[in-house]
Amino acid sequence: MHDQKTLKAGEMFTIIGLFIGMKVTDTTPTLFAQKSQNALWLTPLVSFLVILPSFLILLYLLKKAQNKNLIELMESLIGTKLGKSLGFLIFLSSFLLMGLDSRSYVEQIKLLYFPESPTTVLFFLFLCIAFFGAKKGLEVIGFTAKISFPFIKISALILALLISVEIVWQRIFPIFGSGLSTILKEGALKGSIFSEFFLLTIAYTSFKDTKHFRTGTFFGVLVVMIEITFFFYVYATVFDYNSIEKASFPFHDITQYVQLGEYFANIETFFMVFWLLAGFVRFIIYLYLITWIFGAVFNISEFEPLLLPISFLALIVGMIPDNSVINELLYRDTLLNYVTPLFVVFPVILWVVALSRGALKR
Repeated sequence: MHDQKTLKAGEMFTIIGLFIGMKVTDTTPTLFAQKSQNALWLTPLVSFLVILPSFLILLYLLKKAQNKNLIELMESLIGTKLGKSLGFLIFLSSFLLMGLDSRSYVEQIKLLYFPESPTTVLFFLFLCIAFFGAKKGLEVIGFTAKISFPFIKISALILALLISVEIVWQRIFPIFGSGLSTILKEGALKGSIFSEFFLLTIAYTSFKDTKHFRTGTFFGVLVVMIEITFFFYVYATVFDYNSIEKASFPFHDITQYVQLGEYFANIETFFMVFWLLAGFVRFIIYLYLITWIFGAVFNISEFEPLLLPISFLALIVGMIPDNSVINELLYRDTLLNYVTPLFVVFPVILWVVALSRGALKR
């Protein structure tokens, strides 16, 4: 990997905006609505609050270490063997989540544009685009995210303005949906929906200055959480509580409500173009980061050749579920629940070890 360290806070901000912000357009709202119902807009806030302390601890440790990325930090604190084992667990869990997430996007593409095409063929083409994009390297990925970010977010803003006439704010009541305990439980279990924050720390030393990484992260996290909460609120108030849990692809469904007069038919196509672009950028970032983590775990500095086999394995994992319902409500739901403790606990363990060794006094 030839790291030129040209990335700045702007690239980090836009990477987060597309990498994590795209959760408003996938099946995550549907997953939360299964139990939280019309209170699905509150659940990601709980998930974020569950994962935030651990992420802040990790950023603090990286700041203290100054010139180490995620894997190097773990190896320096808990030893090479334990550090690599933990790094491999992070890779494996993230790889499985990427495979299942990409299957959800492929199912949407199939439903919208190619209903008669085999899912395997569409999945293969989707990952081919992600592979060729990831091969360009982090600098090009950051530049692509920075260039495409305004167009994608402006289209989302236009959609929000046009759909506002369909919002019935009374539908958020009862405010806690199926119950406060349910929201807290689901939010806590699904904290790993924000596991991508931790993956980004593998690139901590790849910025012109680590301060750029932290600054871009701060503003990126702030904006993306506002965006996720707002769009989940839109879903909850456009659909009633009986239909929200049955909306497989809420983002696509609300585009069907948009009307610009009888001369502008199929206006949803305009928004889906930018959705496709954002989806491709997101999985380019996803594929690159998890491959980088794998390379760091096994001391492979030139990890780009691994992008192809990891893409192929992601195709195999994504094709395991029989359909999108099983993929979302069984495999992805279960995996998110099991992975959450890993991302909540490991930064705390690193912090305790660093504290006991006096590494935080340096």
